[in-house]
Amino acid sequence: MPSLLLAVVLVATVAVEPPEIDDPRILLVEQQLARDHQAALDATRQWLESDPEEAQRLGVDFLRGHLCEVASDREAAFDAFAATLTHAPPLAPWARFRLGEAQLEDGSPEVAAGLLATLLVQDPPRELALPATRLLRQALATGGDCRLLGGLLAKRWKSDVGRQLAVAAADCSATAEEASALLERLLADETRDEVAILAAERLATLPPATKSPRTHRLMGLAFYRHRSFEPAIEHLARTLALGGELSRDDRFELRYSLARSHFWQERFSQAAAAFGALAGEAPGRRAQARALYQRGRSLELADAWPAALEAFAATTRVDPSGSWGDNARLSRIRLHWLRGEEKQALDLFQTLRRRRAARPLSGASLFLASSDLVIGRHDRAAEWLDIAAGLRQADSVVIGYWRGRLAELQTQPSIAVDHYAEVMSRDPYHPLALAARRRLSQPALAPARRAAGRRHLAAGSIGDLWTATLLLDSEARDEATRRLRRRLLADPAIAPWLRLENRPPASWPLWRDDLAQPDELFAALGLWHEGAAAVRRHFPISQPDLAYTGSSLLRRAGATHRSLLIAEILTRRAPRELPRAWLPEGLQRLLYPFPYSYLILSEAGEHQIDPYLLAAIIREESRFDPRAFSGASARGLTQFILPTARAVASDLALGALDSEDLERPETAIALGAAYLGQLYAGASGLIPQAIAGYNAGPPQAALWRRYCFTGEPAEYITKVGFRETNAYVIKVLRSRMHYLELNAPRPEAASAETDDVGTEVP
Repeated sequence: MPSLLLAVVLVATVAVEPPEIDDPRILLVEQQLARDHQAALDATRQWLESDPEEAQRLGVDFLRGHLCEVASDREAAFDAFAATLTHAPPLAPWARFRLGEAQLEDGSPEVAAGLLATLLVQDPPRELALPATRLLRQALATGGDCRLLGGLLAKRWKSDVGRQLAVAAADCSATAEEASALLERLLADETRDEVAILAAERLATLPPATKSPRTHRLMGLAFYRHRSFEPAIEHLARTLALGGELSRDDRFELRYSLARSHFWQERFSQAAAAFGALAGEAPGRRAQARALYQRGRSLELADAWPAALEAFAATTRVDPSGSWGDNARLSRIRLHWLRGEEKQALDLFQTLRRRRAARPLSGASLFLASSDLVIGRHDRAAEWLDIAAGLRQADSVVIGYWRGRLAELQTQPSIAVDHYAEVMSRDPYHPLALAARRRLSQPALAPARRAAGRRHLAAGSIGDLWTATLLLDSEARDEATRRLRRRLLADPAIAPWLRLENRPPASWPLWRDDLAQPDELFAALGLWHEGAAAVRRHFPISQPDLAYTGSSLLRRAGATHRSLLIAEILTRRAPRELPRAWLPEGLQRLLYPFPYSYLILSEAGEHQIDPYLLAAIIREESRFDPRAFSGASARGLTQFILPTARAVASDLALGALDSEDLERPETAIALGAAYLGQLYAGASGLIPQAIAGYNAGPPQAALWRRYCFTGEPAEYITKVGFRETNAYVIKVLRSRMHYLELNAPRPEAASAETDDVGTEVP
């Protein structure tokens, strides 16, 4: 009977096995994955000779051009891309783009401009339109024929492409008046996008006679919104001085932007005076409260705390039941507390509590609790932590950590250990989880920690065993790790995630599909950068092994930000019971990639900073997209705004920078490393303060340091007052720990175990 059953199973298996695929592209992909580019190039030539019609239809000429570029054979690459134009029409736009790019690099802007203009006039694919437009603008600026713009400007383009072309037209204008009219029209339509700052910078170079009060206003707003504050101040002040037809609301907003520009230039006393004058002429109580609150912030940063308290108090009088009033109450609580005026602070806290102002109340509760606990006082903190825990805005890891500190002070080691264990098991890479681990290493907590670890080990669930590995020492920890590994591998929902590996090309379902779209043709040739869009369709998230393979392919192709997105979506689909620290190392490396590693290591060494901190900042700032552009006009891998970049570049002898220089990885990483080095030195070695300074500016980061009673990183992180910056600091520190674990030597590596299919398990 067993043999009959086995025979049935074998027959069924044979019946469902897919037929073997005979596709020459599989070999080409395998050769490229093995980095044997010469063999792949030879194979393309052989295929083009043996079956030219089929090879050309499938785009093999384009692959040949790419491989010739890899081999630095530029002439052969040109010939191959030119052949693509004729023999593979679906891929012709990409071939034309590559030819234009290569001609521009080779110093032939007139040829490049002709190629790119032809591409654009033929309605190129969406993903090529904007890059081709930007490249055309560069070609025209360096010698291309401006007459090519005539036909393009007459077409109906989407706004981003049309606006880029209008900038090129302004650069080509015969007179300053003509250029000014074009650029002003661009700013009148939009002052926040990438083109707006290009238009404002060009207008600034034109003669004063070409600028009206309206022009100065648009320029001032564009510079302000792109955080270029010195020229913003110049043009906003000129707008107000020239007068013109401005409504009361418009005049207020212009003066507010002018005051904020002084604020961001760290002229806090000047900003405070401007906000004070503005409050007296505000067009309504809410606008008045906004100006008063910003006056208080300016005075606080100028270390004029008594005057800041008066400004915040005025804010609450003007806006007693609004968000400006509540934020001012939080600011007053902190200042009164730091000045030793506890009664005033606690009265204001009760007002926030009655108003149920969630975000300020959460910040105030954690500020008060952590302030007491770091100086050893524990009689009031429990109530404040309970209040914070009842608010959705609160971070449960932060609250759990401070509950552990409270239990320590109350001489309740078992409760302290339980809180710390919960924090570590929930989010082991959170900076306060790492602080909890350090607390648990204290001899005073060792007996309770071991007892809790044994209790979790005895309970035996996946969650308990995971917690036991975090609490136990040496042999007991090894036993917990072995038992957890067995439990995870025995779970049919979890085990496949521990065994994730890249599927070999011959097994990809891709080959069984009808590949007709350009991105599919590129993917089938192993050109994953151009074929990135096909990954989401042919390597779907619903099949984790395929999605993992697709993410790996994109990373190899340099499309790191696309690879990272797939890896993150894939990870969110993993079973909740699987501790994230137990994800396969390959997936973790996709989640925390390290492209540009040579540049990062070199620049970090030059500026004496941790390279993994720099990598973590790049990951969180840009997701490793060198063309990243934020709503605040920050660009590139390290997300610099141009004024900050120029200030840092002056110390590095990088020469004059323009905004597009920030998209060059070598420039962005050099700037990021130098700036991070400055922030680290200014923070006296407190890493969370340096990170906060990168996001919110050094003065604000230093102010949060003055809120602290100790040098503990946990206290500083808790008291970072901006929600965005607090989340940013935690994300960067979490990423840094992943990079350290994946790239630095690990003592536990020697004891790593291997399951029966060769998958390394932590």
